[in-house]
Amino acid sequence: MLYHMIVDTKQQLTQLHNKSVFLYPVLLDTRLHKHNNSIIAFILIDVTTKEVFTVSNTHPEGIFNVNDLEFLNDCNVHCYDTIAFKYAGYNTSKFQDVKMQYYLKTNSQYNQEIPGIVNHYIRLFPTCFKTNELISLYKHEEIAMELFNAIWIKEVQPGLDFYQNDLIESFYNIERHGLKCDLNGFIERFGPSTGRHGSYAYTEYNYYTTTGRPSNRFGGINYAALNKEDGTREVFISRNEKGMLVELDFNSYHPRLIATLIDYDFGTDNAYEHLAKHYANTQTPTPQQIEEAKEMTFRQFYGGIQKQYLHIPFFQKVNDYTKYLWKTMKDNGCIQSPVSGREIYKINHPDLTPAVLFNYFIQMYETECNVIILKNIHKLLQDKLTKPVLYTYDSILFDTLDCELQYLLDTVIPQSIDLTKFPIKIKKGDNYKSLHV
Repeated sequence: MLYHMIVDTKQQLTQLHNKSVFLYPVLLDTRLHKHNNSIIAFILIDVTTKEVFTVSNTHPEGIFNVNDLEFLNDCNVHCYDTIAFKYAGYNTSKFQDVKMQYYLKTNSQYNQEIPGIVNHYIRLFPTCFKTNELISLYKHEEIAMELFNAIWIKEVQPGLDFYQNDLIESFYNIERHGLKCDLNGFIERFGPSTGRHGSYAYTEYNYYTTTGRPSNRFGGINYAALNKEDGTREVFISRNEKGMLVELDFNSYHPRLIATLIDYDFGTDNAYEHLAKHYANTQTPTPQQIEEAKEMTFRQFYGGIQKQYLHIPFFQKVNDYTKYLWKTMKDNGCIQSPVSGREIYKINHPDLTPAVLFNYFIQMYETECNVIILKNIHKLLQDKLTKPVLYTYDSILFDTLDCELQYLLDTVIPQSIDLTKFPIKIKKGDNYKSLHV
């Protein structure tokens, strides 16, 4: 390390004026959810000179503590974890998200290993959730520098504006509300979880996935796959007096999203009923045939269109679109999202096949379309008590109350979703398991 400084006077911060800096937050403890965490120090690295400046916030070694970032107002800030700063109340609108830059360039998540010294203290004091206070600021500098060297990408990646400003913000605006839970039921079902704070459970969306679909888990709980049958969902309830949970569930969302890309019209039919007519060669498919059509359709999406179904107009168009994506990838080395401009690069997927590429593209497209929907929902609900509290691909769960229910159903949802293209089903109930139409 050529130069490093633990800042102990305000004057020293002037050395950062007009610089491009890598900003790394030292959290109180990496095991805690960011809602129940805090930033105890800031590590700043001049991206040109590699000089390191460490600014204490509440770290015990700090003799000069700073709790605002006004000294960075004239800097070009490349932030490692903008979500941590959002939870801590900082304005991140001018930050460039370094983790997202890496993801958009590599189409993969950077997996930061837990440093050995952090693991050492966790083993020594497993119930002390202030691990990073026990570690010297000099060691945190080393961790930040190693991370900077591994993840830093200078060139702005296609799609960055959408992903860091719309996508991250949309999922943050769901996470931060938390899921209200029956406390005794939650503890009985899940035991001690670092994601629970009081009577709220906090989720964490991971958008750095191979497919582009965000996963959602924290504290040992997979919120994207909560069991529907064993009572797990009963513990999640409304936070509002005279409140309820309302689930917006898209009807045959995947086929309908694909239909918008290939210019196909399902008409007024349920998409799977429409396809069942072709599979079974009947105008009146049975409920069993419709259910079988759903399974067969996803088999075509994920494994490639089988020859015996190419006579079906929908699958003819899907097959043509798959070929188009594959040719574009081979010719250009990438394909680009029509929504965000993000690019999926062939070099990052050496074992890619046409069917796999189609699925990556569709799941990316699904997520980005949903982000636009969520952005509109957040805007319409910003001064309401109703909150979106969980997102799971083809459904959105709201925590609402009697006096705002009609506003949600009659204004928010119709103004956020084109219901002619994407029909929905609404369920509501006292808890997440008891939802009914």
